[in-house]
Amino acid sequence: MKAALLATAAILLVPITTAHAQTDAEIDQSHAGGISDIIVTAQRRSENLQKAAIAVSAVTGDTLVQQSITQANDLTRVVPALQVAPAASFTQIYLRGVGTFGANAFAEQGVAFNVDGVYLSRPAAPAGLFYDLERVEVLKGPQGTLYGRNATGGAVNVITAKPKLGETSGYINAEYGNYDAMKGSAALNLPLGDKVAFRVAGQYVKRDGYYSDGYDDEDTQAIRAQVSGETGTGLDATLSVDYAHVGGMGSGGTIMPLLDGKKRLGPSDPRVIAAYVARSPTRPVPQAIANGDGYQDNGFFGAALTVNADLGFATLTVVPAYRRTNLDFRSYASSFLIDIQEKSSQMSLETRLASQSGPLQWVIGGYYFAEDVSAQQRFDQASNGTRINSQLQTESLAAFGQATFSLTDRFRVTGGLRYTTDNKRQATEAHSLPFVGFVNPSQGNFTPIILDIVSNPRTNVDFNKLTWKAGVEFDVGPRSLLYASAATGFKSGALFAATGRNYSAPENMRAYTIGSKNRFFDNKVQLNAEAFYWKYKDQQISHLGPVQVASTPDGPIYSPVFTTENAGRSTIYGLELEALFQPSANDQFSANIQYLHSKYDVLNYQAYSTTGIAPVIGCAVTPTSQTGASPAARIYNVDCSGQPLVNAPKWVFNLGYEHSFALGDHGTVTAAADTRIETSRYLSLDFLDLGRQGGYMMSNARLTYDTPSGNFSLTGFINNIENKLVFANSLQSPAKPGVIYNQLRPPRTYGVRAGFRF
Repeated sequence: MKAALLATAAILLVPITTAHAQTDAEIDQSHAGGISDIIVTAQRRSENLQKAAIAVSAVTGDTLVQQSITQANDLTRVVPALQVAPAASFTQIYLRGVGTFGANAFAEQGVAFNVDGVYLSRPAAPAGLFYDLERVEVLKGPQGTLYGRNATGGAVNVITAKPKLGETSGYINAEYGNYDAMKGSAALNLPLGDKVAFRVAGQYVKRDGYYSDGYDDEDTQAIRAQVSGETGTGLDATLSVDYAHVGGMGSGGTIMPLLDGKKRLGPSDPRVIAAYVARSPTRPVPQAIANGDGYQDNGFFGAALTVNADLGFATLTVVPAYRRTNLDFRSYASSFLIDIQEKSSQMSLETRLASQSGPLQWVIGGYYFAEDVSAQQRFDQASNGTRINSQLQTESLAAFGQATFSLTDRFRVTGGLRYTTDNKRQATEAHSLPFVGFVNPSQGNFTPIILDIVSNPRTNVDFNKLTWKAGVEFDVGPRSLLYASAATGFKSGALFAATGRNYSAPENMRAYTIGSKNRFFDNKVQLNAEAFYWKYKDQQISHLGPVQVASTPDGPIYSPVFTTENAGRSTIYGLELEALFQPSANDQFSANIQYLHSKYDVLNYQAYSTTGIAPVIGCAVTPTSQTGASPAARIYNVDCSGQPLVNAPKWVFNLGYEHSFALGDHGTVTAAADTRIETSRYLSLDFLDLGRQGGYMMSNARLTYDTPSGNFSLTGFINNIENKLVFANSLQSPAKPGVIYNQLRPPRTYGVRAGFRF
């Protein structure tokens, strides 16, 4: 299958690249009036996106503003390969079905998230960063050489706008919309002499919740300050400091099937509570009741220094960085109480030496990462619960190198290696709190008895891996590139709270890619294509499953904990096409289409039933003889082999059109519309219809007036015109088999935005 796919892709792509090879003169003459170039740093050097021989999508900062993107969850609208979803105060990122469902202190992303080249380890860390950006890059496929750490499925790179020397400039954006949404961002750039510049930017976002009880609101304040300078002798440096606070009630979820059509009934809505308590098991079995007291009080701080030194034969780059995350939130989005206080601090140091010119382009470097996490986590389903207090440490070291050699003026080969060693430790106090019966039910005393099974998991484990990349690239024409590569990546093993084995093995990815990037017809047409084939082994899945919490003469006792285990392997392959057509300076058509075939070749895991009845899962389940923490509990083996990957729709279409109307001396009016069409996808490993998002179309439109000077703009916009109800996440109640709570993407939103630049 792999060979057939790549051979077919090659046959399709080679004719495309030879359709209209432009000369350098044509390129120079057409550049000003044609499709604009985007410069990316995805390969640790600045290069034209169209010249980068890797699968990468880039979204400019202006596009992010126009699409009202203020948080990571919104990226799904603009990148077909991405599915980004909220999970309480955490963010779950999936790229072509590869990601992490984890939503606790032990979790790490399967798609690396980086800001200005600094890896952010915490699943909550992407909050409060989406303002004053130059661009966002999405690298598709394992990034095991230049990025390395936990980049199995790819990487999301956020690049902030940098201070500009010798320039006084800035902007103010203000937006108001329904749900009493108020959004504002601003930036000021100031020169401090000839060789130093200062830039400060901030963001304010506040709106009401999308749910009936006020959940799924937004309340964010953020600020970033940067100083850049150069010596004139080949040395430059940028110091960046940022802080963000995320408040409000936090994300919400609702019981399925929806009780009232398209109305978003939140978890503490009386109708949702009534439906929940009516589902089996009913009272007097203890019931989890969602309240309206959910909140977020999360703070994020970061500091990074980027130093570049011209050594003549190469450029030395040193990036020391520090980040701190303080989480304090309470959520009922998943039908039960999640109460977490977590403090984490990470320090990283990356050093790179990169060649500047010549037929051999190379980069070598080293990377150090250390993180300390202190977390108090409480998960309460009334008839079952856990309290987990942990001290977690991670230390990672890596050495890497990648080189591209030009065999001819048009043909290049690339090779790269990275060796990573990770050490992870935990010191945990865990309490399993199962409901085991009543004090004296025969006398009407239904006071529940909750056991407290205490365990003290300890872990000190190392994970080591050598990853590599090999590739070739060929310039079919001055603006036509054909490339192919094979690459590997791995994600470090994950810890969890258990007295037996309490960590998973690393997961591994091998990816094969063939692609083509082209500009035709005086730079008016851009057509890119990528075919990919991925083999995913030792795949980690995070779910509520049985882990050992105690030992007895009769054998181990198991209790449900959110665990990460290696459940099997998968095959993923497909094709992505990207097209831009700019017939005139006033018109642009865009289309991005992805076909994705994904299948769990093997997917075996265990499910814990507090009631003893077989779990409600759309896969084969068989009982085991393992002993649960309560008399009624049972543990089952689950076999979901053959199912598609979670969050992996077979087809995704992103289509758009933009037209500018010139008003002479009165400025311009720009009308734009775009739509995203997805086929169905499952949201969780339960593979149930209630946890499945069907196919949908979601469209947006905007109308913008710009003054002749371009200093002022006024925009009216509407997002999700269809007011389509789209599920973002799904979780089955641990206490009530078959009871599903889903989280939702935003409803129809509309408003006006004004912008002033100087």
